[in-house]
Amino acid sequence: PLKEQVKRIEAIRLAVGEAFFINARTDLYLKTQNYDSALVDQAIDRGRAFADAGASGFFVPRLSDPRQIERIVREVPLPLNVIAFPGAPTKSEWASAGVARISHGPFPHKLAMQALKEAAEAIYG
Repeated sequence: PLKEQVKRIEAIRLAVGEAFFINARTDLYLKTQNYDSALVDQAIDRGRAFADAGASGFFVPRLSDPRQIERIVREVPLPLNVIAFPGAPTKSEWASAGVARISHGPFPHKLAMQALKEAAEAIYG
């Protein structure tokens, strides 16, 4: 719940001071397939609350629509972090929309493990 997350961010900020970067995360986009304006509104509400609580950045995994990104960037006073995934916009598209940081999560590791598996199967059958 938002109130609990805000309390956590406030407590962390109080404990670590201003020099520590807190990248507050919301998983709203991971919990649905309906990426409508109501979801953007919820993300903005969370981002603003996180900013007020002392967060340094806002991480919204699975957010990918450049128009939604532009709106969140305009309305949340924190740098926006997204996660790359197969089929996501290009880095330049995200940068043009205002994304400050792109995480890569598990996807490079999964690709490397798949390549290793295929190489081993080719060698050892």
